Amino acid sequence: MALIIIALAAALGVEKSKQPHPCPAAACWCPDGWFRNQGKYYYFSKAEGNWTYSQSFCSSHAASLAVIESLQELGSLLPYKGKLDHWIGLRKDTGQVWKWANGTKFDNRFEIQGEADCAYLDEELSVISSSCSASRKWICSKSDTPMKEEERVVGGDS
Repeated sequence: MALIIIALAAALGVEKSKQPHPCPAAACWCPDGWFRNQGKYYYFSKAEGNWTYSQSFCSSHAASLAVIESLQELGSLLPYKGKLDHWIGLRKDTGQVWKWANGTKFDNRFEIQGEADCAYLDEELSVISSSCSASRKWICSKSDTPMKEEERVVGGDS
């Protein structure tokens, strides 16, 4: 029986090899519509909304608009090639500093082009600012390691 399951899994793996696998680890579990990359789950929306709506959607799925922690993560973010025009979790109040959706200050690890107050990724993987009321798709992210409730609350005030 186990041999049949392994053979079936291998056959399905060959058939789907042209598309990115939503969960590269053999024993991982991903929520529907999400994929796993470098210790996080990501969701690329098909719908559009303003920055606030997009963040609310992510929050309703125990996530936030994507927080990008390294240039390597930024470069490997896409599960596929294609047109990209998605909100990420960077925002600033007028005259203030950029902050991630989780409340941490942006450390200028990459350039944000433009002078508006919310950020999105374009197809060149450039981070560009835009009016927060503009309508575009979004990327949610969340850790693939469940956190205790106390840990979630502490990280939000930085």
